[in-house]
Amino acid sequence: MTSPAIDIVEEPVPYAERAHVVDKRGYGLFADRAGAALVEERGWRDLYVCGIATESCVPATALGAFGLDLTPWVIVDACASSAGEEAHEAGLLVTRRFIGAGQLGLVADVPEEVVASPVVGRGPG
Repeated sequence: MTSPAIDIVEEPVPYAERAHVVDKRGYGLFADRAGAALVEERGWRDLYVCGIATESCVPATALGAFGLDLTPWVIVDACASSAGEEAHEAGLLVTRRFIGAGQLGLVADVPEEVVASPVVGRGPG
């Protein structure tokens, strides 16, 4: 939970500067109460999920949202895995199986107002 392990890479920094940053100690946005509290406080019902751990944190967030009766949307072309392409594809397969193939989309599918107010999770996965 220290730099450089939790630093945000350069490309999304312009978004992170106006983002809600949630420091988490486990997999997914809902690993700590802070993520659920933010979603509840903002009244969000749809969550657009992307990340660098398609095999762990991305599905954990999507499944957590699904379990809370929220609508998760996994943005496939904004996800990757540091464990390689096989892990990435496995994560997408499992996510698709649990939340539905229709819940996986592309960056081009994300409404502009969502891009304007991102949430950045920092921590494991």
